[in-house]
Amino acid sequence: MAVNSLMAMVGGILSALFVGRNDPGFVHNGALAGLVAVCAGSDVMHPVGALATGAAAGAVFVWTFNFQQNRLRIDDVLGVWPLHGLCGTLGGILCGVFGLEALGGMGGVTFMAQLAGTLTGVVIAAVAGFVVYGVLKATVGIRLDEEDEFRGADLAIHKISATPDEDLRA
Repeated sequence: MAVNSLMAMVGGILSALFVGRNDPGFVHNGALAGLVAVCAGSDVMHPVGALATGAAAGAVFVWTFNFQQNRLRIDDVLGVWPLHGLCGTLGGILCGVFGLEALGGMGGVTFMAQLAGTLTGVVIAAVAGFVVYGVLKATVGIRLDEEDEFRGADLAIHKISATPDEDLRA
C-alpha cells in the first residue's frame, strides 16, 4: 500500500506538471490528486496500475479545475470538487480496472462492482449535499450581502485581511 501510494503520488505530480504546464499549484495538487485516487485500490493494484491511476487523476484535476474556474465560473479556489470529488470517483472506478488479476492486481474486484459502488456513493453525497445546503439556505442563508461579498469573507466576517498592511489600518 505504501509503494502504491507513492507511485500514485508520482504519477499525479508528473501528469499535473505536464498538463498544467509547470504551474506549481497544479504540481502540488497533482500529488494530492494521485493520493486521493489511489485510496480505493491501494491494497489491490499493481504499482504500475497505481502510477497510471495517479497520472490519470493528476491530468483530470488540472483539466477539470480549469474548466470549473474558466467555463463554469464556480469559485472553488482550492479545487475541492475536482480534487476530492472527481479524482476520488475516478480512483474508485479505476480500482475495478487495475485491481484485476489480469492487469497484475490482487483480484477480488470487478469493474461493474466498483462502478456501481462509486456511483452509489456519488448519488448519496449529492443528495445529502443538496439537503444540507437547502436547509442552510432556507434557515440562515449561505451568501453574504453584495457589499460584504465584494470586500471578501475574511474582512466581512473574520475581520482579517490578506495583507498585513490592511490589518494595521483597521
